[in-house]
Amino acid sequence: MTDLPADLPADRLVTLPAEADVAICGAGPIGAATATFLARPGLRVALIDHDPAEDPGHVATYRYSGGSIRWTWPDPVKREMTTQTEQFIRGAADGAELGMIENTYHLLHTGEHIPALNVSATGLVGMLRDQALEAGATLVDAVVTGVRPDGSGHVVETSRGTIRAGQVLGAMGAANASVFPQTSAEPEKRQLFVLDLPVPPERELLPHTIVPIGDGFGYVFVKLIDGQLRVLVGQEDIVEDEDTSGPVDHWKEILDSGLAATLPWLRDARVDDILWGVDTAQKTLVVDEPSPGVLVANCGSAIRSAAWLGRTLAERLAT
Repeated sequence: MTDLPADLPADRLVTLPAEADVAICGAGPIGAATATFLARPGLRVALIDHDPAEDPGHVATYRYSGGSIRWTWPDPVKREMTTQTEQFIRGAADGAELGMIENTYHLLHTGEHIPALNVSATGLVGMLRDQALEAGATLVDAVVTGVRPDGSGHVVETSRGTIRAGQVLGAMGAANASVFPQTSAEPEKRQLFVLDLPVPPERELLPHTIVPIGDGFGYVFVKLIDGQLRVLVGQEDIVEDEDTSGPVDHWKEILDSGLAATLPWLRDARVDDILWGVDTAQKTLVVDEPSPGVLVANCGSAIRSAAWLGRTLAERLAT
């Protein structure tokens, strides 16, 4: 249901490099995008990530994200972040398996229809990794276990040995906190309910519908999963859920909160699957610098801002 990536193929496993100019810990949307914009001939960029098919801690949240991108925001920073990513995706989409759907956001409380895209998050991250490798980065299959200072640089400790790097970027999402406890990013659980509803032709163009409920909102949209269109539902600030040990089925609570009254066609739907993960609560870039030459980057819903995040962090690391 989540289109999880398989273990890295043998031709992408490389000998652990002894040194790198920049070591990027994590090859999700932030790490892979940064490597894409940073890598160039003469600059040794090591992209370190262990990306098995299983993710028991559900910290690779991009795998379970909705993948929706809208670029019309009142906030100029959010507008720049998402617009750059939308333009990057459109420019790179030829031949890439992104499962892209042209869509709109429908804000029921304002009557607005806002242009949007929906993409496969794993497809986008895979494309970014490929572009980083083509630009000269090295992808290292290893688990990062620690980072410590060493003279004028740093030593990145991994499950396969150590790499000495001039600069280090922590971009492991929720897993950043296990290696960089100084991070100021706030973790937040996210869930999406995959419903058993059919998607006939008349429902294929369902907009990403935002339904205000109390102090929060629910949202309903159509997404391509494993080659099939599915109806997904998420929520923010309707039901509190801080259980990061696994999914919690509070579908009935969401329906009874007012979602079913507004969208009665959801009333008889059953939940086929729950996509969940631990993300960053802040949806803007949060950068900590626990020591000179070490940056720790977090951003909630990073898929929708991946290109902007990569450019911004690459510029900072290149100086």
